[in-house]
Amino acid sequence: MTAPPLAAGRRPAARDLLVAWFVGLLFAAGLGAGAALLRPEQFWLVFGVFTACALAPSIALAWLVVGAGRRVRPDPRAEENVESRWFEKAASGALFDVLAAAGVTAGAVSLLGLPLSADVALVGVWAFALADGGLRYAVIRRPES
Repeated sequence: MTAPPLAAGRRPAARDLLVAWFVGLLFAAGLGAGAALLRPEQFWLVFGVFTACALAPSIALAWLVVGAGRRVRPDPRAEENVESRWFEKAASGALFDVLAAAGVTAGAVSLLGLPLSADVALVGVWAFALADGGLRYAVIRRPES
């Protein structure tokens, strides 16, 4: 995604940043309050931890929804960029690696009778896919750049 031509050389206005931070902080505090209401025995601890954890994604979401991010337009020639081709190659290769690794893991868990909870399995698949895609992108990018 690139900025429109009128705003290409312009820095984000302080007002846009303050609005995004304020809306993001309010949203994160709302998420923290919702989580704290579910566990009232340690209200302030739960509120603080959940608010802190949700703060960065909430600010990013606010920047996209109410801040300067809503003015960013997709690059009309993104398909022609070499970075897009590198990413597509890395993602397609990583997909097949994830499928193979998930199949081998499922077979090993079922044959050996290992206790593996679903949340650990999903986090493992996510971490493997992220690491594999990132490494593939780095390898593809190096010789061609």
